[in-house]
Amino acid sequence: MGLQAFLRPAEHEPGKAGAVATTTLAVLLAAAGLAGYFTRAPRVDLIGIQLHLVEPLSPGSVRALWWSIAALTGVGAALLLGTTAALWTVWTARAISALRFVRTIAGVAVLAAGAATIVLLAAEPDWWPRELAAAAAVITWSAMVVTGPVAAYGILVTWYRCAFTPAQRIGRTDGQACAPLNEDDPPSPDVLRFAAAPAEAPAPQDQDRDRDRDRDRDREARDAQRWRRGYQVPEVEPHAVGFCLSGGGIRAASIAMGVLQSMRARLLGARYLVSVSGGGFTSGALQQLLTDTDAPADAVRDPETAFGPGTVEEDFVRRHVSYLAGTPAEMFTALGVLARGLLLSLAALFAPAVVLGVFLGRYYEIVPLAALPAGPVFATPRMAALLALGALALSALLTSLAGRALRRRGTVAGILRRLSARLAVLMGLVAVLTVVLPLLVRLVRLMLAQTSVGVQVAAPAGTVVLAYLAALGSILWRNREKLEAAAKSTKDGIVAAIPNSLLQLLLVMLTTTVLALAWLLLLVAMVGTGKADAVVWTSVGLGVVLGLFDQTSLSLHPFYRERVAGTFALRTVRRRGHEIVVPYPSTGTSTLSTYGKRPRSFPEVIFAAAANLTGEGRTPPGLNCVSYTLSADWVGGPDVGWVRTGKLEGLVRNRLRRDLTVQGAVAVSGAAFASAMGRGARWFQVLFAVSGARLGAWLPNPHFLLTAKRNGWAYPGLPRARRLPYLVREVLGLHSYSDRLLHVTDGGHYDNLGLVELLRRRCAEIYCVDAGVNAPPGATSLSDALTLARQELGVEVEFDKPWQIEPGTAKPLNPGHPMSVLDGRLAECPVLTGTIHYPAESGQKTTGKLVVGKAVLWPRLPYSVLAYAAHQPEFPHESTGDQFFDDGRFTAYTELGRRLGTVMEHTAESPATADSTDSTEPPGSPGEAAEPARPVTTGPEPERLGPAAAS
Repeated sequence: MGLQAFLRPAEHEPGKAGAVATTTLAVLLAAAGLAGYFTRAPRVDLIGIQLHLVEPLSPGSVRALWWSIAALTGVGAALLLGTTAALWTVWTARAISALRFVRTIAGVAVLAAGAATIVLLAAEPDWWPRELAAAAAVITWSAMVVTGPVAAYGILVTWYRCAFTPAQRIGRTDGQACAPLNEDDPPSPDVLRFAAAPAEAPAPQDQDRDRDRDRDRDREARDAQRWRRGYQVPEVEPHAVGFCLSGGGIRAASIAMGVLQSMRARLLGARYLVSVSGGGFTSGALQQLLTDTDAPADAVRDPETAFGPGTVEEDFVRRHVSYLAGTPAEMFTALGVLARGLLLSLAALFAPAVVLGVFLGRYYEIVPLAALPAGPVFATPRMAALLALGALALSALLTSLAGRALRRRGTVAGILRRLSARLAVLMGLVAVLTVVLPLLVRLVRLMLAQTSVGVQVAAPAGTVVLAYLAALGSILWRNREKLEAAAKSTKDGIVAAIPNSLLQLLLVMLTTTVLALAWLLLLVAMVGTGKADAVVWTSVGLGVVLGLFDQTSLSLHPFYRERVAGTFALRTVRRRGHEIVVPYPSTGTSTLSTYGKRPRSFPEVIFAAAANLTGEGRTPPGLNCVSYTLSADWVGGPDVGWVRTGKLEGLVRNRLRRDLTVQGAVAVSGAAFASAMGRGARWFQVLFAVSGARLGAWLPNPHFLLTAKRNGWAYPGLPRARRLPYLVREVLGLHSYSDRLLHVTDGGHYDNLGLVELLRRRCAEIYCVDAGVNAPPGATSLSDALTLARQELGVEVEFDKPWQIEPGTAKPLNPGHPMSVLDGRLAECPVLTGTIHYPAESGQKTTGKLVVGKAVLWPRLPYSVLAYAAHQPEFPHESTGDQFFDDGRFTAYTELGRRLGTVMEHTAESPATADSTDSTEPPGSPGEAAEPARPVTTGPEPERLGPAAAS
C-alpha cells in the first residue's frame, strides 16, 4: 500500500491486495494487543481506574496499566487503519467529510488514551492528576462510540468489496458524461482565457474598471458554458417538431387526450412527445397501445385512431377514470395501503432508535461515562466530564486562533481550521454522552414514573393516528364544498384554488415535531433497558429485518404505479370482428428499452422527471432538482449524464428494474407527493417521508456509473434494493450528486410543462399543452418554464399577444345573459403563439415557433362544457390533489382538450387568424366537433361493452 493511500485515503485507495493486507493487519494488531492484555495483565477494573471510579487502587493496577499500553497500541493502530479503510470505500462529499472527522477523532482518542495512561503511571496517588487522566479517558471512550463501529465497518466492507463486488462498467458508446461545470471541475477554455493575467499592470485609476469588465466577461463565459452543457443530449435530431404535455394528474391526462385527438395528424409528423406527470398517463397509454413488442397477431395498432373519440380505448379509460379508487372497496384498499405504508415506515425509522438505545445502554454498563441510577434521581455531571469539555473547548479555540495567525501559509492554516472544527464536534459528542443523554434518561424515568400504563400505551397509538391523519390531509387538501360556497358568494364567479394552507401547515408541523420527539423518547427509554436480553435481540432482529426491506416498496409508489397502469396500460385486439380492450397484466414488466421504442409513424416518447440534489449548488436557482428523463434509448439528464436504457436495465436487479419500465416511468414522472418536491415546503416533504405517503423512486445515477473507476474495487455495484439508509436520506433531505441512486420524482418539480426538454433538443416547432392549475393573472407554469429555459439554455421567447389567454379578457356579456356568471372566467383566446430565439451555444443561432394551448374557458366552447363550468366554479382548474374523477368530469375535460386542440391546429395553420374567436358571439356556439375515428364495439370482460357515442 502506497503512502498516499494512507495520507489521502479518499483520493488514493490501494489495490485489492494492499487493501486486504492493510485491513487484515489492523485486525491482527488489535487481536494481539488485546490478547496480550487479557492473558498477562492482572484482573482489575481498568476502565474504572481510568475514569477515577476505583479508590483505592489494587496492588496489580500498575502492572495492568503497563500491559494496557500493548492493548492501546494494537487497538489504536486498528482504529486508524480501519477508519482509513472506511474512507477508501466512500466517494460522496458528505461521506468523505464525515469519515475524515471520524479518522481525526480516532487519532485524538489514541493520543488521549496514551496521555491518560502516562499520567496514571506517573502520578498515581494524587487526586488532580488522576482527575486529569479521567478527563482524557472520557474523551477516549466517548470517541470510541463512533470510531469503533466505523473502523469495523471499514474493515468488513473492504473485505466484502474486494471479494465479491465488481465495479460497474459503462462503455463509451453506452453513456455520455456531463461537461464540467462546478468549482471542483476543470474550467472551460473560455474561463481560462478570461481569467488569464494581463500582459502589464493597469494604471491605478483603471483597476476598478478592468476588474468589473473581467468579472462580467467571466460571468458571460460561465453562462455560455452552462448553456452549452444544457444542450448536451445524445442522438438529438435538431430542427424537429415536438409536443409537450404538462402535468396535472388525471385532469391533465384528460385534456391531453382531447388535444391529441384533434391534432393527431400533426402529432404523427412530430419527432418528440415529452410528457410530465398526468400528461404521461396519456403518452404512456399511447406508447403501450402502439408498441409492437410482444404484440398479439390480432392487435390493433393504428396511430391515426388510437385513443380517438368513440374508440374502445377511450371508453375503457372513461370507465376506469377514477383510477385510484373507483368503488368503496377500492377506497378502503387505498386507505389501507396508506396505513400499511405508515406503519412499516414508522417501524423502519423507529427501529434504529431501539437498536441505538440498547447499544448505548450496554455501553454505559461497560464504560460508565455518567451515572444512570435506577430511579428518577438527578445528579450533577462528573468532574472528569467537565474537565474533558473544557480541554476540548480550549483546544478548539487555540487551533482556530493559530489557523488565523498562519493564514498566509494556506496548507497549515487549512489543517488547523479543520482540526478546530472537528474538535468542536467532538466536544459536542462528549457533551451529549456525559451530560445531555444522562439528563434525558432521568427526565424520561421521572415522566414514566408519574404516568399511568394506559397513557403510556395510548400515546404511541395517538402519535400514529395523528401521523395518518396529517398524511391524509396533506394529500386531500382541497375542500370542494367550501370552494363552491365561496364561489356562489362572489359577484364575478372567480374562484382561486386556495387550500386551508395555514391550518394544514400547522398540522404537518405538529405531527412532524411529535414524531421527532417520540423517536428521541424511544431512544432515551431504551438506554435503560440494556440488561434485558429479549429486548436486545428483538430490537436487533427488528432493525435487521426492516433494514433489508426495499424502502420504495414501503411507500405508495408501487400502489400508484399499478393503479395508473390499470387504467392506461392496455392493448386493443380484434376478435370475432369486434375490437376489445385487453389490459396489461398487473405483473407485466413493460421494459422501457423495448416497450418504449418509437412506434410506427409516432413520435419518440420522453418521460420528464426530476432528480433531487441538495446542498451542493448544482441545481438551478430556487430549485433542489435537475432534469432526469426516461426514454427507450437514454436515461439521465445534462447535469447527471446519460446512460443507454438497455445497458442500464442489464445492470440493475429486479426491484429497480420494475421502475425502468413504461409503467414505472409514468408513475415516477407523476410522483407529485414526495419527500423532495423542488420548491415544495420542507415540512410537507418530511411528513411524506416519515408517514410512507410518498411517491417517487430511487433510480440509478448515470454520473456514478460513468465516473466509477473501471478497475477499482472501492466502487461498489448498484444496490440490489433501496434499503433503510435511503429512507433516512429522504427524511433528512440528503440527496448527493455522487450517490449510486438518485431520488427521482415528478417532472413538475423541475418543469411542469416539459417545454425545457423540447428546447433542449432545439426543436423548430413546438406545441405545448398547459393543463396546469395557475391562479390568474399569468400562466405560472409557462413563466417558470421560460425563466428556467433562459437560465439553463439561454433561450428567449417572444409572444405575439401574451395576455389573451388570461381569464376575464373576453368581451363581457350583457348582465342579463344566462351565462354572464362566466364573464370573469372567459379568456379571449386559449392559444399563444411566439418566436423562439436559440443562442449560438445551442450549436446554431436560429429561431423556432412555439404554440401554447392553455386549459381555460373561452366564449366559443360548446354549450355542454360552458354549462358544466357554470355549475362547477373550480373547472377547469381543479386541484391536482383531487384525483377522483367521474364520467362527467372526464367528459368535460376531454371535450375542453379536443376544442383546445382544434384552436391550436387552426393557429398553427394560420397564425394571422389566431384571434379567430369572436368574443361577441354568445357562449355555447358550436365549434367543429371531431368525428369518431372508428365505432365502439367491445366484448365481455375484459371485453367491456361501450356506448356507441361515449364522448
